[in-house]
Amino acid sequence: MTRDFSYYMPTKIVYKIGAINNLEEHISGRKVLLVTSQGHIKRGLLEKLKNIEIVEIVDDIKTHPEFKDLEKIYEKILHIPYDSILAIGGGSVIDSAKYLSVCNAKKDKDFVTKLIKKKTKEDYLTKPIISIPTTAGTSSEITPWATIWDMDEKKKYSLHLPELFSQVAIYDPTLTLSVPKDITVQTALDTLSHALESIWNKNANEITINYAIRSAKLVMEYLPKLVDDLENLEYRDKIMKASMYAGLAFSNTQTAIAHAMSYYITAYKNVPHGIACSFTLPMLIDKVIGKYEFVDNALKEIFGELSSEKLYKLLKDLQISTQFEDYDIDGKEKKDIEKTIYKNPRAQNSLI
Repeated sequence: MTRDFSYYMPTKIVYKIGAINNLEEHISGRKVLLVTSQGHIKRGLLEKLKNIEIVEIVDDIKTHPEFKDLEKIYEKILHIPYDSILAIGGGSVIDSAKYLSVCNAKKDKDFVTKLIKKKTKEDYLTKPIISIPTTAGTSSEITPWATIWDMDEKKKYSLHLPELFSQVAIYDPTLTLSVPKDITVQTALDTLSHALESIWNKNANEITINYAIRSAKLVMEYLPKLVDDLENLEYRDKIMKASMYAGLAFSNTQTAIAHAMSYYITAYKNVPHGIACSFTLPMLIDKVIGKYEFVDNALKEIFGELSSEKLYKLLKDLQISTQFEDYDIDGKEKKDIEKTIYKNPRAQNSLI
């Protein structure tokens, strides 16, 4: 853990049950581009936004946003006059909003893709984003990057700009009540991975570790309760706070080796991200125990013991395998994953 550090979080955070019903004060009369999902539109989202001037709606976002799909959307909205983006949805929606928020002075339709793939160094402009997460997991609402996929290349790319921190992040746990069990589990495990990965991290500091511990403890206590009572607002509230705390941690550290491994597993085996980045966590705990005093102290505070046993049990109870073979990953593919790790900057953050 670094003794000397800085911590940065420019996003205004609003946490309030029912906040979705009173967004006007955060919009301040601006014309907005609404980025959301078709599911939210069908469940009556527009009725809650009737006092906001929405100039265009983007609601065809995929679970893993791909360049080819976002480029089509980008071309449609490029010349629409709006002041800010209102992103209401899960991590894929918010990540897509970040992609759409960037342009160059000429408003070239392929500029953002070129910027992400490092094919241009041209200056960029951004529109402010107001983010309202409807899942508790990715924390994209308080991070400065977006994950974009090229499934033809079987590769995950990251759009990372300091201006991509949301202007405002609004948390309303009631919005997660409709999330089904499988997505609830996947996103909560993504939260847990973010928290733990920010601990065994070369960029960890006192602030990030405190947030990470708070996040992980909430997941360990309340996820088992939530999966048996999905409409319990108290449990939803605790898991959403866990996601927020994890975001406050890894927004300043980035993730580490579990995420580096997960990108191959998602791209090649179609394993949902929250599972792909979490089933290796007990193994990684076993590897790091005894190596760093500050990591040991954090793990003891989270689990009440210096052991991966409670996490193994949680995953077993959730019917999440911790064996590579159960994800159809054989010995050769393990070697392939190992090769990708060496090139991955997330793995370079790792103390494991």
